[in-house]
Amino acid sequence: MNRELIVSTLFGRLQQPPMVFEFTADTTTGDMTLANVSDTSGMLVGLPVSGDGVADGAILAAVEPSVTLSLPCTADRTASPLTQGFQTASRRLAHATQEVDMPAMYLVDVGEDHPPRESTRPYFALIYCELWVFSKAGEDPESVPATPLNNFLDAIEKALNPTGSQPGGGVRQPLGLQGVQYCRIEGEVQKDPGHDGRLAMAIVPLRIAVASNLETKVIGG
Repeated sequence: MNRELIVSTLFGRLQQPPMVFEFTADTTTGDMTLANVSDTSGMLVGLPVSGDGVADGAILAAVEPSVTLSLPCTADRTASPLTQGFQTASRRLAHATQEVDMPAMYLVDVGEDHPPRESTRPYFALIYCELWVFSKAGEDPESVPATPLNNFLDAIEKALNPTGSQPGGGVRQPLGLQGVQYCRIEGEVQKDPGHDGRLAMAIVPLRIAVASNLETKVIGG
């Protein structure tokens, strides 16, 4: 089992669309509609959009019939580089009050579980990780701070759930690695919406089941 390969691969997947999706678009002052959008394939309604010409706190409100934000644009820009989703991603947990670009996510490797072995069944160890999510939604008195957290949870599920289903109807995410049985949200999700004006946050438990007797390597690599 190659623990570092497993966790680093998970971290990379959590930075793929819709968690982090970069595109370009034309912005017009006072207009909520983006023009000449370069790509919409990774967009997810409800996630924040940031970049030059976009208002701070803007949310993707619609993709069809046109890409629309929740707030009017603040400047005229042509082919402005924009980002949907998380602006900060790290495997080193930072204090919530530090000056970091929001929303932010931190993947923390917190432990392992090695169940008793049975000679007649495959042996799987469990790697426990936590994904810490922070947003400024709790600071806005006009917003429902739990809403962004719910949208972030939807994005995490979308990033981890592969297209299609396995035999029996279940969806399994092996991260593209030999030896990984699944990676999924498993356990209690803790939420602090920040109703008292603080940063909103969530702690999402992730579990990775690994066949420890197999070499961990990229499938096809």
